[in-house]
Amino acid sequence: MRLGKRCVYFNEYNLRMGRMCYLPIVSGLLRAYAETSERVRAAYRFMPFIYHLDSLPNILAQYVEAPDVAAFSLSMWNEQLNLRVAEEVKRRWPKCLIVVGGPQVPHEPAEYFARHPFLDVAVRAEGEEPFRAILERRLDGGDFASIPGVTWRDPHGGALRANQGELPYKKSLEDYPSPYLTGLYDDLMATQNEDLEFQAIVETNRGCPFPCTFCYWGRGGLTRRYRFHDQGRVFAEIDWAGRNRIRYLFNADSNFGMHERDSEIAQFIVETKRKYGYPDKFRTCYGKNTDEKIFRIGSLFHRHNLEKGITLARQSNDLQVLKNIRRQNIRMETYRNLQMRFNDEEIPIYTELILGLPGETIETWTSGLDELLMAGLRNQLFVYNCQIYPNTELNEPEYRRRFGIQTRRIELNEIHGSVRDAAWVPEFEEMIVGTDSMPHDEWRRMAVFSWLTMVFHSMKIGYYVLIYLLDRFSIRPSELLSWLAEERYPAGQGGLLRRELADFRRILDRMLIEGKGRGTVMPEYGDVYWDVEEASFLRIAEDLDRFYEELNAVLASFLVERCAAFDAGELRDVIRYQRARIPGCAPLAVVHHEFSWNLPEYFDRRFTTRPVPLEAVPQSLTCRPVDYAGDKSRFARETILWGRKSGTMLVPVEWTSVAEPSAIAYSV
Repeated sequence: MRLGKRCVYFNEYNLRMGRMCYLPIVSGLLRAYAETSERVRAAYRFMPFIYHLDSLPNILAQYVEAPDVAAFSLSMWNEQLNLRVAEEVKRRWPKCLIVVGGPQVPHEPAEYFARHPFLDVAVRAEGEEPFRAILERRLDGGDFASIPGVTWRDPHGGALRANQGELPYKKSLEDYPSPYLTGLYDDLMATQNEDLEFQAIVETNRGCPFPCTFCYWGRGGLTRRYRFHDQGRVFAEIDWAGRNRIRYLFNADSNFGMHERDSEIAQFIVETKRKYGYPDKFRTCYGKNTDEKIFRIGSLFHRHNLEKGITLARQSNDLQVLKNIRRQNIRMETYRNLQMRFNDEEIPIYTELILGLPGETIETWTSGLDELLMAGLRNQLFVYNCQIYPNTELNEPEYRRRFGIQTRRIELNEIHGSVRDAAWVPEFEEMIVGTDSMPHDEWRRMAVFSWLTMVFHSMKIGYYVLIYLLDRFSIRPSELLSWLAEERYPAGQGGLLRRELADFRRILDRMLIEGKGRGTVMPEYGDVYWDVEEASFLRIAEDLDRFYEELNAVLASFLVERCAAFDAGELRDVIRYQRARIPGCAPLAVVHHEFSWNLPEYFDRRFTTRPVPLEAVPQSLTCRPVDYAGDKSRFARETILWGRKSGTMLVPVEWTSVAEPSAIAYSV
């Protein structure tokens, strides 16, 4: 006869980002619904959440009492750690029921169970109702037949059994209590101190109507139709976040802004910040086929300093590629209009492309980049390597064969996450490194080209140069960037640029040959992983004057090779303006500039609805740089971690047109 209550442990190892960590939302949702069962409340005791990455011994030390059930939420950043902990828990307590779920667990898990014989139960997609039923059936002997979405190992012989049925569709999510509002995080919130600060995730709905082949949301999540949380509950959770001084609030909706009520939710977030001063920032994934709603919500968030940048994701600009991945994009004309409107309001936006998608070629990739940059993307372009996730069409053998997909498994470095301790269990990602349409050698060329594109455009190292060449000489961005990436400039020129390109290729070799991750560790800039282009920016920023002196010579060689009639003085002034806008760890030596051309106004208005031509009109520029006093960690944190998506990387300036009698100063 069992004495006392059975212990249940939740394992949800979230990333650490310095002193920041997410509250364990999955564990909280599972427990909150499980406790709606009187039988569960009477029979089980829920142990404290185990909620962030740590070493194996430290996690196992939190098992202070023998577990009856151990539940694990598997994501890419914690899959191997989950498996190691689960295996050791099973070894120490053989009668413990090991339950796994999450996007990394295959929906058809027979092979997964064979490789990991310590697993007992796997849950497909949403877990609240299956997990409560598992706990109840556990009390009756452990027969999990008829529980939708569950695969389990028969305890009376070990045979694998599966229920193919899914949960019935219910439009409302009101049956699932909120872990925030039921007090499940109160103990954790009481532990916040100088060493730990919590971030939170809220969801207003579940589901995604878009079946993108690379994404788990619409297909793997098994929720193509939307289901909604009551708006009162959503408001109450946002208020909870404000009262509890949650600085960073992430929204787990797939397409925020698609529904009419999203504007009301956005307004409530603003009112909550006014009331409490929190949340400081709100991050969401915006809808894919809306425009006016996105503009209204983005403008509202920007006015109240809430947004972390507005996402207008593309993934690819090629129609055949989009067809291959079952993706619908905002129409390019709509995209351009949104760009201009956001630019007029000085609202930062960014877009995303994925390198390696099936059907992409060198020609479609470079022309797609040109199309985006020439459409007026002022803030950020993010190029991601295409990752392959379980339970997506991209992962299916037939789909891989159809497009000749080649992959490489590399170590996972969570960009901007804390550098992994040597004692931690390593994690991995699988990424595409070649397809029939972009063989491996070509993919490698495009990887270097894309990193350089982000250095010049996204990190702003050559942003104004790209605009100038396009306008003055009709030179598309890819023409210059390809020329630079392939080092076609004269020997002896561009020493710092050659150094960065050599580093890009070294990183590729480490990834492709040694299986190392792409993240760069730079201890003097903080204990986080930096992405390739970010690390390049930090190195260049240590010697900006030399870099731009070299770049001026390289660009002159490029224009000579192109037989372009250029004014050397005008080019040097463009380089001087470009240099003035890039922050450095050390303060700028020159903060006031006089130009013979209207470069400040021209660059400021180029991608707005009020552009002006480049003319020989004298203008002056005054820079207002932040003095970081040589503090490299602060410099990296404020320019990249805080500034990259928020559009605040550039040095603030004021400019005055000498020709204007009133000498009005304009701030940028």
